[in-house]
Amino acid sequence: MRYLAIVIACLFLFLLPLQIIKKLPQQEQTSPQLEEPATETALACEPIFINVEGLAEPVPLEQYIIGVVQAEMPSTFLLEAFKAQAIAARTFAIKTTNFGTKAIKPTTAHQAFISQSEREPTPEIVQAVKATESQILTYKNELITAMFFSTSNGMTESAEGYSGNEIPYLITTASIGDTISPKFNQSKTFTQTEWNKAFGFTWTADHFKMLTLQPNESQRIEKMSTTKHEWTGREIRDILGLPSTDFEIDASNPNLITVSTKGYGHGVGMSQYGANAMAQEEKKAEEILNHYYPKTEIKNFQSLHPGCLKS
Repeated sequence: MRYLAIVIACLFLFLLPLQIIKKLPQQEQTSPQLEEPATETALACEPIFINVEGLAEPVPLEQYIIGVVQAEMPSTFLLEAFKAQAIAARTFAIKTTNFGTKAIKPTTAHQAFISQSEREPTPEIVQAVKATESQILTYKNELITAMFFSTSNGMTESAEGYSGNEIPYLITTASIGDTISPKFNQSKTFTQTEWNKAFGFTWTADHFKMLTLQPNESQRIEKMSTTKHEWTGREIRDILGLPSTDFEIDASNPNLITVSTKGYGHGVGMSQYGANAMAQEEKKAEEILNHYYPKTEIKNFQSLHPGCLKS
């Protein structure tokens, strides 16, 4: 018996380390490990400030957009139209200023703008800019030329029709809601003296008799001609100070010439009254923008901003 007890004791002493060894992996799982720290990819961006001609201090981008939306659209427009305008205006501003490195005009030469000290934006305008913060329009991952204007003649003008340069997302498209605009139909009357002064030569009865107007796909005048003279529709718009290049000329009384127009603005890109008409049909800003700028995508400008660095 004494010998058996000694054997059992020896076996116990031998097996005890094995039990300890079996437990070690579990204990090691809860002990600190020496690992490389995890790296997190972030996008650190410099804020954009817009240099507006005539202002002493640059304006933070989103504050600038509030001033543009109020200046560009009637306060009675709907929220989704304001959102579409905010995204288009932000795109236009960033592209025109090259992310804030160049100045922009506060007029329709670029886009209208009301300074913070002079504006009183509606809650809907502020909400629209906040809801679309940082959003811009892109085509093939580049900022688009986000042209917009007040009122179409029922169709938008293509970039090719306007300037001769084809742009895939600036094409002729229907904009039937523009008839609600107070600027849809207008007319302007000239005396023969005013007419001759505008053109720089004296028009005769034969000039009016030989007058021809050549419309393009959007029904705007591509070319106007008469005896020994020819102009583009854009040139006539400038010469006569017309609101649109969709015009007709009534010279039945050569002493009083009447020019009737449809629409207001160059006609390229988004029609503002058309956008509001779509908003009245409960279309969302994305649908409005997709209609007027087909093939484009909405992204955040940080993805294209050269001041945004991986850190």
